[in-house]
Amino acid sequence: MLNLRQLEVLRAVMRLRTTVGAAREIGMSQPAVSNAIRNMEAHLGFRLFDRVNNRLIPTEEATSLYLDSEPLFLMFQGIRQKAGDLRSSRIGRVRVTTTAELSESLLPQALRLFVPKHPKVALSIETRSMTEMLDALEAGITHVGLVMEPDPRPGIELRPLAQFEMVCAAPAGSPLSPLPFVTPQDLGDTALIAAPAGTRIHALVADAFHRARHPFAPMVEVRFMNVGMRLVEQGLGAMVVDPLTAAAGGNSLVVRPFRPAAPITVYAALARDKPPSRLVQSFLQQARLALREVLPVVQEGA
Repeated sequence: MLNLRQLEVLRAVMRLRTTVGAAREIGMSQPAVSNAIRNMEAHLGFRLFDRVNNRLIPTEEATSLYLDSEPLFLMFQGIRQKAGDLRSSRIGRVRVTTTAELSESLLPQALRLFVPKHPKVALSIETRSMTEMLDALEAGITHVGLVMEPDPRPGIELRPLAQFEMVCAAPAGSPLSPLPFVTPQDLGDTALIAAPAGTRIHALVADAFHRARHPFAPMVEVRFMNVGMRLVEQGLGAMVVDPLTAAAGGNSLVVRPFRPAAPITVYAALARDKPPSRLVQSFLQQARLALREVLPVVQEGA
């Protein structure tokens, strides 16, 4: 049977694919990590990694162990954080997790309003993928998440904060600049940058193109919208994107309304079985105010 420390070594090597990187992350020497892997393989009776071009490629068995052990580490992280809060006798703590886009746009504005009202409250801020955020909420690691168009889960309560319409962002000097608004037909000769197929944001844009009876064929797919905006700034194409992410872009962009309208909603994500504390409720109130400041013409969520 593997102990928690061995699983921690396995997890680090799975994520970083090198013993050097894993050793640095978990505070062990590189030889100790290599020995731990060898001991696990000897104990289990099968290989955990294949070495390919100086990188460790996990076997199917290692992947299975990793996936099964991940909820255990999420729970352990939550217990460790709770113990730290109790040891520090903090007045309060709010743990906020956001996706990459909102960590650059909405989150700083919400914290600018929240911190002066709660100067002695400790904050923990993390940026994660949507799936990781929802996992962290269910495990009790984070108190509240900010996300656009999340995938529904039975254990997660989604509270809409605001709804607005997506816009088209293009490089400054683009032929789209003189247009009062941009349609799919206007983008016919422009390389499109979009969220990956299978995501809800991809589906929102694809539906707008379908309603306009125009094919939707992105040239580049990006996991995070703020990364797509950096590509737009480099002149690599145009992107139909939420206005929060567009507003956080630089002066090298031109942003125009997109038609037909493609509404998108920002949600607060909360664990359904854990009512939000007064501090979390205050944070959400400031997030709503921040949304009105960043984009005055938005429809507030319930």
